[in-house]
Amino acid sequence: MNGGEDVIPGERSGRLGAFFAYRNTFDENSIWVDVPKKITFFNVIDPYNMETSPEPEQSTESILPTATTIDDPVDGVSTYPQFEEAPGLEALSTAATTNMEYMPQLSVHTQSPRSFNTPQHSANNLDFILNPTRPEAHQSSPLVDHSLRSLSRTSTFISDADSVREHEVAFLLRHFGETTGQWMDLFDLGCYFAHHVPILAVSNPLLKYSVCAYAAKQLSRVGGRKAIVGGIVSEQALMELYPNSDKVDWVYISAKYYDRAISLLVEELSKSGGKDFPITPSIDGHFNSPVNIESPQSTPSQSNKRRRLSKPIHRDADETIAAAAILCVYEFLDNALHAWSRHLSGTKSLFDLAEREGMMPLHSPSPSTPGSLSFRTKPSVARRATFWNFARQDFLAAFINEGQTRLNTEDWDLWRAAGLLIDDHGFVISSNKESSYPELQMSMREDMISNALIWLMSKIVNFIATGDSIDNVYPQDRGSPTAVFGINQMTLLERWHELANELDVWYQGLPDTFKPCARLSIVTDDSLPKDSPRTVFPEIWYSIPMCGSTMQSYHFTRILLLTNKPHESTTKRTTVSNRLHSYRSIEMEVRHHSHEICGIALGRPEGSVRIHQVQPLFIAGQCLTETRERKVILDLLKDVEIDLGWATDYRVKQLVKDWNWHETMI
Repeated sequence: MNGGEDVIPGERSGRLGAFFAYRNTFDENSIWVDVPKKITFFNVIDPYNMETSPEPEQSTESILPTATTIDDPVDGVSTYPQFEEAPGLEALSTAATTNMEYMPQLSVHTQSPRSFNTPQHSANNLDFILNPTRPEAHQSSPLVDHSLRSLSRTSTFISDADSVREHEVAFLLRHFGETTGQWMDLFDLGCYFAHHVPILAVSNPLLKYSVCAYAAKQLSRVGGRKAIVGGIVSEQALMELYPNSDKVDWVYISAKYYDRAISLLVEELSKSGGKDFPITPSIDGHFNSPVNIESPQSTPSQSNKRRRLSKPIHRDADETIAAAAILCVYEFLDNALHAWSRHLSGTKSLFDLAEREGMMPLHSPSPSTPGSLSFRTKPSVARRATFWNFARQDFLAAFINEGQTRLNTEDWDLWRAAGLLIDDHGFVISSNKESSYPELQMSMREDMISNALIWLMSKIVNFIATGDSIDNVYPQDRGSPTAVFGINQMTLLERWHELANELDVWYQGLPDTFKPCARLSIVTDDSLPKDSPRTVFPEIWYSIPMCGSTMQSYHFTRILLLTNKPHESTTKRTTVSNRLHSYRSIEMEVRHHSHEICGIALGRPEGSVRIHQVQPLFIAGQCLTETRERKVILDLLKDVEIDLGWATDYRVKQLVKDWNWHETMI
């Protein structure tokens, strides 16, 4: 090309010959340009995912560098961000709970820091949640260097048009829809996550990368093993298979998509910091703090119109919150409790904002009849599904961490708007044929009945977490003098009886679908080995998996109540025998509920039920004393992690420690 064959006679080719050869490259038709004074170099992480040409219509405001740098593997070695380092929703939860500003680590060089300006502090203001330390209002302040805006956002991500054709993305989307998404939909008859999210993910990169990250992480926990969905087949589809799945570095793939999802989530929240955040009917007016015991009041806005934004697919609040919920499960999958807690706090902040968009009722109802409960604003299907998924994780976090829930259980309007039928006295309205309201069609379906139990469980775990402080009398009223001890035991006992009565009302109102369809009693005729689980526990099967899991949760809740019953006042004279009889009665009830939990687990329910039975099995293990019973529970817990990748090892270790067992006994 450079005319290397033209060598000056008498000169060696290694000296001036190269210069003259380079000179001959250009002719009189060549165009010369000045050398630019400033040259900017960009670090392209994944060149294979860059588009061939930039999109001229792409908004420069949407550009945001990835929050974490993940390099492609070299020689089979990959570098993964630890969950403590991964930002997740830390940008949101940190800002919402502290006075410190969060700045993600950028993978490219940036110039001097710029000021971030926000309006006045507000609990439901997204600008404040993102940047709480700046008092000034300035919504157009850039988040990154202007020099970065020449890069298209899609330059570092798989293009939307080609993503569904990518084998890896198609494989992970299908795995989510058939497996991991089903785990999130166990208590949703509409199956929003498994059925609708994959459809939305085709055109929503945030959902797509969140789904892929979650699905890939689950595969990394089981060595790439994937069950055949639908039973025995002659041949599987190609998108059901992944080449050498057992040898693929799913940890890296999961981290890669997680990084991309977080980058888009931070970008989405940044763009939504202005006044155009809601796309659903907005409700203006004053709302009390969500932790206040009083029912929030609101007034209808003067303009209750639906606003369509320029790019609704990127500004859809429902899909943003759904992606946040998926990322919460991503962290909980391997028991990353610290990161999981941060994600939950960030998601709760999004729900606080969503209250202004219709989650709360337009009017604060004071119904005199059950029929008047219908006059309320209902959230969208997506918002409701995400809310209940978050409510379950919120309860689990409170139970595992021995704390209180983020959601206010005493705000009846919130839970009514989410779909619960609650009467004037705070009881769940019965849904069986004998006691429902057929003339008013006042009954709930199985998924909402199950969700009602989560509400009651959250109230009970809050009662337990506060002990004998004043919060037990005024639950979740942050205005009360917390951590003040010495409440009269009879007062606590009255509160305990109120909670037990609410649980009784819920249980008595269950329809027949919550009764087991088949039960095999314990085998006692020596036909099975003595160490067989069937010689210790029954087997119980429910035709609706959701109902079986709900009943496990019910028995779990009964154990929590029984083991945390306050003592009766010692001012009354009582005999030792009466008190011991009370203890023995509680022990017998606890044993019964523990056996029911294990019996449902031994019925081999589907995977979505098995991941929800981890905490009930843990509680049952704390209550049972026989060695055979304990070994069965350990096997059930360990099998969940082996088969599904859902973390249970932390509960196994805790039980072994509580029992004072040695590793040789496991």
